[in-house]
Amino acid sequence: MAKLLGAHRDGVPCYNTSGGFLSTPLPEVLENIDAALGKGIGGIKVKVGQPDTAADLERVRAVREHLGDKVALMVDANQQWDRGQARRACRALEQFDLTWIEEPLDAYDAAGHAALAERFDTPIATGEMLTSVAEHWDLIRQGSADFVQPDAGRVGGITPFLRVMNLADHNHLSMAPHFAMEIHLHLAAAYPGPTWVEHFEWLEPLFEERLDLSDGRMLVPDRPGLGLTPSAQAEAWTVQHTTITERAG
Repeated sequence: MAKLLGAHRDGVPCYNTSGGFLSTPLPEVLENIDAALGKGIGGIKVKVGQPDTAADLERVRAVREHLGDKVALMVDANQQWDRGQARRACRALEQFDLTWIEEPLDAYDAAGHAALAERFDTPIATGEMLTSVAEHWDLIRQGSADFVQPDAGRVGGITPFLRVMNLADHNHLSMAPHFAMEIHLHLAAAYPGPTWVEHFEWLEPLFEERLDLSDGRMLVPDRPGLGLTPSAQAEAWTVQHTTITERAG
């Protein structure tokens, strides 16, 4: 599909999220990081937003030291902070050379995100919760994000996603689509500017094939469509089939 959309690359830098949730103990997070990098993943994202910001900083510091300074590191607060907390956290996180800080504020606080993007060197990423092109345009026009993170499933499919993508490109922004790497790999490959794709293993049981990783990138498959075939397991999970036919007249 990427070629039909006008692909600019045959692979997209990818980062893993699924190994760094707040509920995961730090030693396990570090083990997950090693496993992800061993697969060929190029960046690591960990969650922050604990009640004690000092605990967040300790966690991020440990991950950065484990990774060294050559592997991309992102953090995601999942809208946990108010504006004051976000300012303090962003200031403290500057020392870790992060690729971005994601959703430090409420997803619809465009003005608050814009203030953080203007004030701090670390890029701000947001947009995954938005559900329309218009909502993304409000984010973009206010300068609220350095990385725009549209989700094709939430904005209404491929066509509105492409509209968001064009707005982001026109405003010289980077892009990092949210989740669903199976479709977002193709869309990210068609983005003219800098982009990342998010690696999650959660949907893999739905498909027979696996997306290939190499040297920090996820490779665009050359098979038809998305390059994926529904698995026998997906068929087993199907509880109902419906056939829709067009009526004449």
